Amino acid sequence: MRETIVVRSGYRIRVRTRGPRNGPDAVILPGMGATAFALAPQIRRLQALGYRTHVIDLPGFGLTPALRKEDARFSQLADLVIAACDQLGIERTVILGHSLGGGIALYVTLQRRALVAGLILIAPAALGMSLVWTYKLFCLPVIGRALLQPRRGTRQYLRYFLIGRARRDDAHFTDQLLRHDDQSAAKARSMRAIVWANQPPRLRRILVLLSPGGEQSGFTLRDTAATFRDIPTLVLWGSDDRVISARDADHFRVVSPEAEVHIAAGMGHMLPLEAAHWTNEHIASFDTRRLRPTRPARAA
Repeated sequence: MRETIVVRSGYRIRVRTRGPRNGPDAVILPGMGATAFALAPQIRRLQALGYRTHVIDLPGFGLTPALRKEDARFSQLADLVIAACDQLGIERTVILGHSLGGGIALYVTLQRRALVAGLILIAPAALGMSLVWTYKLFCLPVIGRALLQPRRGTRQYLRYFLIGRARRDDAHFTDQLLRHDDQSAAKARSMRAIVWANQPPRLRRILVLLSPGGEQSGFTLRDTAATFRDIPTLVLWGSDDRVISARDADHFRVVSPEAEVHIAAGMGHMLPLEAAHWTNEHIASFDTRRLRPTRPARAA
């Protein structure tokens, strides 16, 4: 493994690179506060397919200092990813993004289209309008600060919010997630910065607080999703996702019919780990048919 520290606008971005030196590049963007562990099966599969993977940790999620609100809009996070790619000499890459990472991948595509050879989006943000209802509380200054403190998750939280019904009663799986739930003050501050920087305008925020949905209205690309039609795109979602609804995938399928969209029954927001084999098989098939159709399939 090679570790690179990219310095940009006073922040340190950590990039961990593995895989064949001459392989095609794949940039990996984990979700909010997540690490490479949350996408470990997919990273290994991409490496087995011959890709050189680059896991990018946003400021605060890997190294200090934490993000500040004024630097944490989706477009600014995309700039950080682009800067990391530039320093690493990556001119063309597949981007795999989960949750927040999926939303950042979409913004990277808008801002540097020539960089993106393909998108693998797993329950991505920025495709719809709604989020888990507790996001409304995160956006409130005092309550949000109290909720977004460094604390380990609980088994109840994982089972209710993050895991679908197919794995909800798997105690070994839940315990594994809890063991890797590493929290820090910097991570909590970066999460708060991202939540607060990407809120809707003040009036819209008040309306959102009093009515269902609308939490993504400050950063959604729902109305511009059709612009991604010429980018080979794979969208994977769990039917039981309570963080970002799988209904967003249906909308993306309508406006971008060339995209491949698959929904895993009974799986939640932790789809990459809940259904690792299912997810990896779709990625391998997508690579063979859409990303590198002239290349013979390679065994896992």
